[in-house]
Amino acid sequence: MSNHVHEDNLRIPEIRLGPKAASVERIAGVVGGLGALLCVAGFFYNRAYFFQSFLFAFLYWGGFTIGGLGILMLNHTVGGRWGVTSRRYLEAAMRTLPFFFVLFVILLIGLKDIYPWTHIDTVSNPISRAILQHKAPYLNVPFFLVRAAIYFAVWAFWGYRVFKMADQHDRTGDPTLLDRMRAFSAPGCLVVTLTATFAYIDWLLSADAQFFSTIYGAMLLFGDVLQTFALVITVLILTSKGDRFGGRINSVVLHDLGNMMFAFTIFWTYLSVSQLIIVWPANLPQELSWYLVRVRGGWTVVAALVSLTMFLIPFLGLLSQTRKRDPKRLIRVAVWILCARAVDLFWVVEPTFRTKGFAIYWTDFAAFIGIGGIWLYLYLGNLRQRPLLPLRDPRVMHPLPEEVAA
Repeated sequence: MSNHVHEDNLRIPEIRLGPKAASVERIAGVVGGLGALLCVAGFFYNRAYFFQSFLFAFLYWGGFTIGGLGILMLNHTVGGRWGVTSRRYLEAAMRTLPFFFVLFVILLIGLKDIYPWTHIDTVSNPISRAILQHKAPYLNVPFFLVRAAIYFAVWAFWGYRVFKMADQHDRTGDPTLLDRMRAFSAPGCLVVTLTATFAYIDWLLSADAQFFSTIYGAMLLFGDVLQTFALVITVLILTSKGDRFGGRINSVVLHDLGNMMFAFTIFWTYLSVSQLIIVWPANLPQELSWYLVRVRGGWTVVAALVSLTMFLIPFLGLLSQTRKRDPKRLIRVAVWILCARAVDLFWVVEPTFRTKGFAIYWTDFAAFIGIGGIWLYLYLGNLRQRPLLPLRDPRVMHPLPEEVAA
């Protein structure tokens, strides 16, 4: 009986999202619904433009789903208070996987509008047609669907299995579950990384008939992780105002999260520059053309913005230890990265189709807002269903003194 009382005393208060979050959730749902109606209109107005826009929005908002799953696996493997305090925010992102799957099913309707390998005989460029014929054993619709089914099955299995164990730990406090989650998540890090890398090669790289890159998938995945850290930091700071968490979200935790965001800024930059360094000196037309399209016309300005907004400004902003411990200053960097990542992904996706120069269509905004509104509605709904902190994890039983970060 005494042990039971002692455990109850250690139990963390069930802090949940308040009415403001519910209002934001409803607004996101309404905006997403209106955006979805515009998407339907865009589909009938110009099917090709719509699916170009849809692919961009699908990859951006789905990136939070994949990023949430990847970071969740990472933290369960390596530990760290930063991941425990942000676990609910990561789990909520990961649990939007069914919506991500629905978006993928919609994408299947536009296969012929996006991927030239679905209609090789109609490709006018003889070099591109020869390359696609060479890739046909891998790039064909049946095998494409099989691989996609494997990706989603793997993500669902690892994500919901570790979620179930975390939920069970909340109820029982069984310390062996922490070891089981670590053992289960360690291979999950590798499996999620590999499947996500191949998924991005399938879903985006294959839209270009000639470009080859083994860095491409990892570059996009690291971008997803970076934007997910930015989202988690933003929502965590907003939901912990007024010291609702009893000192558990303090400068120590924010400093660690800021360091993770800084690290993945460096990782993303390293992979992006590595790909350029490998491709540019080789001067091979089938590879170099990917960059040439993206540095001509108005795309030149976008390319300059990407290098400035995705690397230089976040790098300089996150160098400061003080800024990473200050919630008001850290959230500004996080929101900046969320916006910069949208510009970066737009620059990666759209020049594949808009090769004559920079072009932006109203369907780009409709798809981005529609999918984004619905995704945020589901994300906040998942976050609102459960307490914002794990209820029995010993790493957050007591606040960590802020002096540790000094």
